[in-house]
Amino acid sequence: MDISNVVYYLIIFIFIVTFSRNLIYILSGPFYSLSKFKMLRGLRKYTKEDIEKILKISVVVPAHNEEVGVLNSVKSLLSSSYNNLEVILVDDGSIDKTSEAVNQFINNGLKEYLTKNKSFKFYRKENGGKGSALNFGIKKSSGDIIITMDADTIFDRNALSITARYFMNKELDAAVGNVKVGNANSFLGIIQQIEYILGFYFKRTHAIFNSEYIISGAFGIFRRNIFETYGYFDEKNKTEDIEFSTRLQTKGCKIAYIEDAQAYTETPSSFLSLMKQRLRWKKGRLDTFYKHRELFFSRNKLHNKFLSFYLLPTTLFYELELLVEPFLIIFVSVYLLLSHDFLMLVVWFIFMILMYSIALIFGSNNKRLNSLVILPFYFWLSYLIIFIEIYAMYASLKLIITKKEISWQNWRRKGLLPEYIQN
Repeated sequence: MDISNVVYYLIIFIFIVTFSRNLIYILSGPFYSLSKFKMLRGLRKYTKEDIEKILKISVVVPAHNEEVGVLNSVKSLLSSSYNNLEVILVDDGSIDKTSEAVNQFINNGLKEYLTKNKSFKFYRKENGGKGSALNFGIKKSSGDIIITMDADTIFDRNALSITARYFMNKELDAAVGNVKVGNANSFLGIIQQIEYILGFYFKRTHAIFNSEYIISGAFGIFRRNIFETYGYFDEKNKTEDIEFSTRLQTKGCKIAYIEDAQAYTETPSSFLSLMKQRLRWKKGRLDTFYKHRELFFSRNKLHNKFLSFYLLPTTLFYELELLVEPFLIIFVSVYLLLSHDFLMLVVWFIFMILMYSIALIFGSNNKRLNSLVILPFYFWLSYLIIFIEIYAMYASLKLIITKKEISWQNWRRKGLLPEYIQN
């Protein structure tokens, strides 16, 4: 068998694996509503006031050089409809004007946001990384529910109230909210917007099978006893959110996806910033997979079987497939030009557009016009993201081989304003 046949069958295999996985997401996603109904069953009887008497929420916001948007993030929290609330902002050794901006807000403006049961605490510490800042804030908190939030994120006014109702279900240990792109007013922003909508639509399936292993740091929700029982964030892992949520899966915790609790985050606005972000994500995920490798094909009764035998193995397969992706793209391009056989490409194009459309229709409450307009072209534009993912994979391997780490990365932000978010 010559090399061309090997590559051809490899492409067919990748196509089948990818097609089957995405088909599972398409077919199961709409049933998320049933999972949500089951989760909330018996909880409708509680009024918002009842819940506020029972559950105190602490939101921990780590910040490092976030002078541009940190106040808008804090104000969005303090404007929340949920009243039994503690907001904790931790400045992790910022060298910009983050501290000055916050102190000015404390002296001029904070009082109008505070009520009897709403408080704001601000701490400064030496730079230790995001995980260190989160752990510092959690240990200073007093809430029954701990929420982690990025300093470039804005919460919807009712997000915390919606979240609290879910946690009246005592079986729930942790959850992830619905994070949307807040700065989708550029070419790169729109591409990431569709990517986020698709990614969070997939969380519907993860919720149905209790297989969620990525609780976004932009909107992660945990019961306090989770940290007391299983420890705090890994300060050495640069994607501490992925590591911690994967760790919870090793303990058999119940993790939900709360789609109607929404937040808006500022995504990278330049390709260089996006490359840095994806490198951190990729390296952190690979480190996490290695650290919790016992989850793969595990027969441990605590471990979720859908996660262990399907979701994690196929995810790792996709990561490793990036190593040969450039060669496969070249091979497919040459094959199409020489054979003029475009059937598989057409089938794949139609299938992917169908999947993106379903995610927009069922998985998002903001059906933005710019997403719909760009949708027919997203199949091709997504390869910009794929090339960045390929770079991130190779760069991650280099870091692993040379035993080097990456720092808590920041890119130049513009900040999110309420009117900046497109609904």
